[in-house]
Formats: sequence, structure tokens, C-alpha cells
Amino acid sequence: MREKYPDMHIGDKGEWYVMRYDTDTTGGTPKECLDQNGFVFIGPDDPAPPNAPVLDPEILAGLAYKKTTLPAPPLTLSPKPGNQVVNLDTHARFSKKLSRVWVTARIQEAGLDLAATTVAEPDRLRLEAGARDADPASCTYDLGKGSDGGYAVNTKNADCNITYRRATAKGAPRTLKAYLIWRVSWAEGDSPDGTPRHGMPQGESVEEVAVTVREIQSINRD
Repeated sequence: MREKYPDMHIGDKGEWYVMRYDTDTTGGTPKECLDQNGFVFIGPDDPAPPNAPVLDPEILAGLAYKKTTLPAPPLTLSPKPGNQVVNLDTHARFSKKLSRVWVTARIQEAGLDLAATTVAEPDRLRLEAGARDADPASCTYDLGKGSDGGYAVNTKNADCNITYRRATAKGAPRTLKAYLIWRVSWAEGDSPDGTPRHGMPQGESVEEVAVTVREIQSINRD
């Protein structure tokens, strides 16, 4: 380090840059980086490397997308998960309303001031029974948006509701999976309401629920 930068550029105009390797973003191993200089000083007159990518809002939006954490659906079942009944529809609703989620990525360095905000909005709920004998075994519902901006669902009067046709064996519950599909977009700037909006790959979060199904026996007396 001292051999390449004996004066450490003290008092010079420019910035020091340190290479970072993010396995969550790039995957793999950092072997390809070992032959590169991981600590460099770049002055205002230094030329950019050939074919170097130009940082823009779309790149920042991609970084924000990867840092977005989507909450699992706050699912409530009726009957309750431990008390499901053979041939009885399973109704689902949210225990609380969901809000959109957004992340802003921003850079304010070396004369740059760029920002992009990625916004994820709850869109659909898909339930999978986790049992071949359920009929139907999967249902999908569009979420409703209230006047307060919150998103909710209640499948009580829906055309499709999962119905288990056989009881579970003792100690062997089924695993019902609830997938929440998110509609994702981004816009330049630090506001979640920025325009124009640009589409991004949809997001998904999941909640797994252990379900026990019992059979109610009815006795008819003459």
C-alpha cells in the first residue's frame, strides 16, 4: 500500500475506494476479485476504466430491490388450524391490514446526487393445501385496498376455498402454505409516490401453517 501510494494523496482532490464483495448480491465466491486492487485512489482527472458501468437510478433501484424485506401474510384461518374439519370449507382472512413496503437507495458522493425508490404493493394471496386429497387444493384471491391505503382479504364468500377431504393421522398435520404476491415498481427520487413508475419482477413472501383435520361423526337414531 505504502509502495504504491507513498504520500497517501494527503491534500489531493479525489476519493479512496474500497472493494466490497456482497455474496447476497453476487453469489459465488470472491476468487475473481483476488487479482484486482481492492483499495484505490481516484482523482477527478483519472479516466474511467474501459466499459465501466455508469451509475444511474436504475442500478440504484436494483440495489433497493435486493434489500427489500417483504412481510409474510398475517393469516387467520376459520376453522382454526388445529381444528379443521373434513368437507368443511377453510376460510382465510388477514388479522391486520398490510401496507406497501418501500426502500430508497441513494448516493451523494463525488458530485453525484442520485436516488431511486423501489415500492412493493400486496397484490394476490395464493393458498396451497399441502394435501393431494384436498379439493380444491389451491385457491388464489385478489386483495382489496381500503380507503386508508391498507390491503386485506376475506375468503368467506369466495368461489374458491380449500376443503380437506380426509382427516389427518395423529401427529401428522398437513402444511398449508400461504403465498403473498407483491407487485413491485420503482421511480427515480426518494419518494414512494414518484413518477413515472417502472415495472420490476414480482416479489413473494410465504407463511406455513400446520393444519390438523378431524372428521365429525354424526349418528342418526330411528
